[in-house]
Amino acid sequence: MFNEDARYRHEYKYIEPEVRLLAAQKRLEAYMPKDSHVSEKGYYNIRSLYFDDYYDTYLQENIDGVDEREKWRIRVYDHSDSYISLERKSRKSDLISKDNCSISRETFEHILKGQTDVKDDNPPLLNVFYVRMRTSMLHPAVIVEYERTPFAAPQGNTRITFDRNIRSSSELDALLADRPLSSRPVLERGQNLMEVKFDEFLPDHIAHTVEYGKMHRETFSKYFLCRKFTYNGVNTSLYSIRQNYN
Repeated sequence: MFNEDARYRHEYKYIEPEVRLLAAQKRLEAYMPKDSHVSEKGYYNIRSLYFDDYYDTYLQENIDGVDEREKWRIRVYDHSDSYISLERKSRKSDLISKDNCSISRETFEHILKGQTDVKDDNPPLLNVFYVRMRTSMLHPAVIVEYERTPFAAPQGNTRITFDRNIRSSSELDALLADRPLSSRPVLERGQNLMEVKFDEFLPDHIAHTVEYGKMHRETFSKYFLCRKFTYNGVNTSLYSIRQNYN
């Protein structure tokens, strides 16, 4: 699973009270601009539909703390179908790599129906995904949704994001719905997430800014917590398979 030729980045995560994260965000604004994709409101909505196989392998690997693992998801921004991204995220300890390709709404709807059409003119990643659907019964498992405030700097290719109101939804066919989903929060009230991503190095002035005070790195999986807090708990795979593949 771990590809030595892929480009891997470091990823650190911090779960902290909002008051502490807001203070870190204010300090960062003096050093880093916000991501160019952010609108005037200063953040954007992210919805991701995560997939798992018949045996819930990706979920179980999170529970077992497997060092090398991957996840598949389809992600949209601000409830729009203008850019639908199919993504495979690979991890080894604190190192991550992400492959992605754009898919059409029509392709997305075929995926929801369990239709897999491997073709030469498909993006290679999409064909790999289709093969996984056929051989491992990859299927929709949960929707993860939150609001992200992102900062980016060229030094170290650094990216720092603040993810708030992280919530879980079992409306697996409503990824593109332009409405609030039926969902529930997965963190304690007043707690949110900061992620720090960089290549070879994290600039000192940024490191000192984000690690100011008593913030501690955490092992955190949005996917695991959102599976844990769905109406079926972590046992959603058979429901999904029956719904989408019959």
